[in-house]
Amino acid sequence: MLTIERRKFLIGTAVALTAGLGASAALAQEVNLNLVIWDPAQREGVQLAVDAFEAANPDIKVTLEQVPSDQYYTKLDAALGAGEGPDVMWQSSRASFYVAGGALEPLDEYIARDGVSLDGYNQTIAGLYNIDGKQYGMPKDFDAWTMVYNANVFEELGVTPPTADWTWDDMVRIAEDVKAKQTDGADIPLYVYYNWNNGVASLVHSLGGTVIKDGKGNMSSEEGVKALNMMRDLQDQGLITKVADSADLNPVSALISGTVAIAEIPSWNLSLLSKADVPEGTFHVLHLPAANGAWMTDTNGLSYVMNANSDHKDEAWELIKFLTSDEGAVLHAQGGAGLPANAAPEALAAFVEANSALVGLEDALAAQQPYPRTTTAYPKVIPPQQQINSSVMNDFYAGDISAEDAAARIDELVTEALAQ
Repeated sequence: MLTIERRKFLIGTAVALTAGLGASAALAQEVNLNLVIWDPAQREGVQLAVDAFEAANPDIKVTLEQVPSDQYYTKLDAALGAGEGPDVMWQSSRASFYVAGGALEPLDEYIARDGVSLDGYNQTIAGLYNIDGKQYGMPKDFDAWTMVYNANVFEELGVTPPTADWTWDDMVRIAEDVKAKQTDGADIPLYVYYNWNNGVASLVHSLGGTVIKDGKGNMSSEEGVKALNMMRDLQDQGLITKVADSADLNPVSALISGTVAIAEIPSWNLSLLSKADVPEGTFHVLHLPAANGAWMTDTNGLSYVMNANSDHKDEAWELIKFLTSDEGAVLHAQGGAGLPANAAPEALAAFVEANSALVGLEDALAAQQPYPRTTTAYPKVIPPQQQINSSVMNDFYAGDISAEDAAARIDELVTEALAQ
C-alpha cells in the first residue's frame, strides 16, 4: 500500500488537475458512475439494487465491477494513489487507513442535507465508519457466524443431530459420535474457524475474556490460554482436519458433498448452501455452541464509501443513499448474500426468504451475541494478523509450542502493533 503521505500528494495533485473540468462535466446529460465490490456471491443482490437505481435515475448509469477479494485492495491502492478509482466502493475495517490518506469523502454534509438518519442501521457497523468525528460510510451489511449441519449425513450415520441449545461439550460429543460411524477416511465430523482473529478470539469472548485489554494483548489470560487448548483439542482428537492439511478445505463444498457433517459458515456464504442442488431440508442452521453459557461471535460490516476524487459526488451520494435505503437493502438481501445492516424488518425478512432452504436460519440469526471483530475495533492489529496466523498459530497447532507460549507471542505482536 502507498504511504499516507504519498497518497495525499497524488490525490491532491489529481484534484488540482481536474478542478477545471467541473463546469464541462456538469453540462453532460448522462453521468457514468463506477461501483466496485469484491464478493461474487453478492453481485446478484448488488446488481438488483443498481438496476432499480438506474430505473429511478435514468440520467445516471452505473458500471458494476467485481474484483477478486485477494486483488481488491491492491488495485484500489493503485487507482486511488493515482487520483483515480471508482466513484463508489466497498470498505471494511481498513477504512481508517484510507481516511488518513485523504482518499474517502466525508458524507456528513450529504446526510444532513437529505435528512438521512443513521438510527435505522446496525449501530455497531454505523459507528465503525465514524472516524475522527466524521461519517465516511453508509452501512451495507454485517457479519454473523452460524453452524450448519447436513441432516442427511446424520440420518445415514444414525447419529442424533445437535439442538438449538447445544454447548461446546455437546459439539465435541456429537462430533465423536459422527467420527465413530464415518467409514470414509476422507470424511471429517466438524469444521470450525480455527484462526486467531475469528475462531479463537470468539471463544475467548464466550469464556468471558478479551484478547485485548488496556491497550495491550491479553491472550495470556486464563480465558485466552483455555480457548487455545480447546481449539487444538478438536484437532488432536481428529474431530477437525489437521490445520496443516486444511488449506484447501472448502467448508461449503464439504458440507454440500457430505464430507463434513457440521461446519461453521459465515452469513455471506449461506446463500451458497441455500442454492445448492440438495434435497429439501438438508441444511439446518444453529448459533455457535455455547461456552460458559455464551456464544459470542465477532462481527464486522461493509459500507459504501465515496471516492474523495470523484467528479460526480452528488450522483455518487444518490447511489450510496439508494443502495443503503430500505428499498436498496431489500434488493441486496434478495440476492441471498450479505446480511443487511439496514434495520428495516423487511430487509431481514428478504434475507431469510432468499435463504428459505436453510432450516432454522431466522432463529439462529436472532440468537447472535456479536462483538466487534478484533481487527475491526483495532485496525492497527491488521498488519500482524498474518504473522499470528501463519507463524504462531501454525506452530501451535503443529504441537511445536504450548498454548502459554503461543499466547505470549500473540500478546507481544498485538501490543507492539497497538503502540505504533
